[in-house]
Amino acid sequence: MRDVMRPISKLCVVYDSACGLCSAVRDWTTRQVTLVPVEFLAAHCEEALLRFGQLPQGELAVVADTGEVWLGNHAWLVCLWALRDYREWSLRLVRPPLSLMAREAYAAVSRNRLGLSQLLDIQSDSELEQQLRKVYAPTCQTAKN
Repeated sequence: MRDVMRPISKLCVVYDSACGLCSAVRDWTTRQVTLVPVEFLAAHCEEALLRFGQLPQGELAVVADTGEVWLGNHAWLVCLWALRDYREWSLRLVRPPLSLMAREAYAAVSRNRLGLSQLLDIQSDSELEQQLRKVYAPTCQTAKN
């Protein structure tokens, strides 16, 4: 059980920016009212690697300013816990029998997240960046004399 003497005052979510679904969930989360500030870092960015290099790659991770770390299903529930309108759901989903269902649902979505991204036509941050670079890349025009 966590130390209630040191409350969590900030969370950092380390997510897969190459996954469209992950990027969309990040965007959705940033539009919610939070009870605890939430920062997002792309898992492969330099800052995430410097701060949290020891985290398993390819796994959703949440790191609290208290040093606590949650991975996978637990990380997803902590993200819900940070949101005003979803905290009650997070507390319900950690109790049996809903905890097993929540874990299985998270695992199913996680296993199929790239396929779901394609099916739902959700671009990842890196795909969107590549597309924008193509569209807005500076063009060289030769001067005509």
